[in-house]
Amino acid sequence: MNVIEINNLTKRYGKSRGIEDISFQVAEGEIFGFIGPNGSGKSTTIRTLLNFLYPTSGSAKILGKDVVKDSKYIRQHIGYLPSEVHYYDDMKVNELFRFSSGFYSGNAEKHALLLAQRLQLDTTRKIEDLSFGNKKKVGIIQALMHEPKLLILDEPTAGLDPLIQSIFFDLLKELQHKGTTIFFSSHYLGEVQKLCDRAWSTLGESAA
Repeated sequence: MNVIEINNLTKRYGKSRGIEDISFQVAEGEIFGFIGPNGSGKSTTIRTLLNFLYPTSGSAKILGKDVVKDSKYIRQHIGYLPSEVHYYDDMKVNELFRFSSGFYSGNAEKHALLLAQRLQLDTTRKIEDLSFGNKKKVGIIQALMHEPKLLILDEPTAGLDPLIQSIFFDLLKELQHKGTTIFFSSHYLGEVQKLCDRAWSTLGESAA
């Protein structure tokens, strides 16, 4: 089963090209690398998949559902980490997790706090007082806390020190073993080669 299916997906901004005729599939349970230099359309592709941007042409499906027609259903079953995260700065981290857990069934808040321990994040601090790397940890935890079927991660390691990167990669491998599909966008070839089962380049080539 393919969790993501993209067919000739195109997004243009007037005369400017965002992405052009992208086609690939992501199989259930794999860690799929989406690699390319900055400005090559990785984030545009992801935002189109999430229906934040409307495609100019082509189509895409997530979990067998059309990304435009069924976006509400899709968002209930995925976790998403944008390349830049922004929150209510005056909230404490644990307050944010408590607030976010209200959108999900199960033990999302408890799971978030366990993930915070793994990633060495102090949840008693205000978000405005966190470093860029610690804010990225908050974003990672928010993407993982409800144990989604699909994780879409856009430049997830930016700001993380090498030790936390290693812990984060271990977490992703554990999730994969549980059946989670992971879409991992990066411009670092080395980390894609280390982590991913298969990869696709925005330059239009398989990087497997």
